[in-house]
Amino acid sequence: MPGDDKPDLVTGATGFVGSHLVRALVARGRPVRALVRPGTDAAELGRLGVEVVPGDVTDRDAYEAAAHRALRVFHVAGFVSFLAEERKRLESVNVEGVRNAVRAARSAKASVLVVTSSVAAVGGSPTGGEVDEATPWTPDPRLGYATTKHEGEAVALAAHGKGGLRVVCVNPSIVLGPEDPRPSAGGDYVIRAAEGRIPVCASMLQSFVDVRDAAEGHLLAAERSPGGKRYILSGGSMRMREFVAAVREAAGNPGRPLPIPTLLLPPLALAAEWWAGKRGTAPALTLEQARMAGRKGAFNAALARRELGWSPRPLAETIRETVAWFRGAGMMG
Repeated sequence: MPGDDKPDLVTGATGFVGSHLVRALVARGRPVRALVRPGTDAAELGRLGVEVVPGDVTDRDAYEAAAHRALRVFHVAGFVSFLAEERKRLESVNVEGVRNAVRAARSAKASVLVVTSSVAAVGGSPTGGEVDEATPWTPDPRLGYATTKHEGEAVALAAHGKGGLRVVCVNPSIVLGPEDPRPSAGGDYVIRAAEGRIPVCASMLQSFVDVRDAAEGHLLAAERSPGGKRYILSGGSMRMREFVAAVREAAGNPGRPLPIPTLLLPPLALAAEWWAGKRGTAPALTLEQARMAGRKGAFNAALARRELGWSPRPLAETIRETVAWFRGAGMMG
């Protein structure tokens, strides 16, 4: 690769997807630099030989300094919250952070900027049909996370071709997989499901992707996409009741949760938010999450398969290996 002496810059490198992307880059023999928020544990990055630069994606100057001489920039950092009071931070990280990524990549004269978006930034299907990159976006200002991810994606793609910068967005679905020590939101759900702590759930359709395949999708996007596009990264879809049952089966704790009609989720969310406010804890379900559940449809990754040669592993394999990793790490009873 031309410029092999130049590093790849990764933000969000201590997160679930970012850490797997770093491992994949190191395995390819690439020098890696990571922009890491001060105070974040970056010991694992040090063990991998990654150059760690302190800073935040919301700090334009720090981002540009970290990107100096970078061959490629992988903007994986993002903020996930479904609480209305977090809207300003969502905008700061998910929109302005991407704007800073564009500026940093252009100042470094990087060859490509890969931005981690989300399937939340893709339009939903009111009829439950398949959703792909061409599905129209339906604005809903009440959906803070989805809206800011969509706006950040628009900022990124508008920069494609300017100053010779190639820009690509990737849109992972719910990410699962091994090596998830924190754990991620998807990993926490797997642990609770495996232990039988999800007695009821809605039966809506959800899409999932293995974290290792998500990392590979980022690399293929950087290597093979012409740019100016986004790619859904989804390895498969399941009804949530079936997903919980599959997790429990893999954990040797068979069972199936009782169904909750999707129409009941908004009032249940209001009750959960009220109760959490009384107790000073995070709600088990927010109104925004309940509204998101109404955006039906399985996410179709045919474009990534066709244009990038992306080939994710079967969802059943991911479920088994995720459960096995959590058990082996002592994070699951």
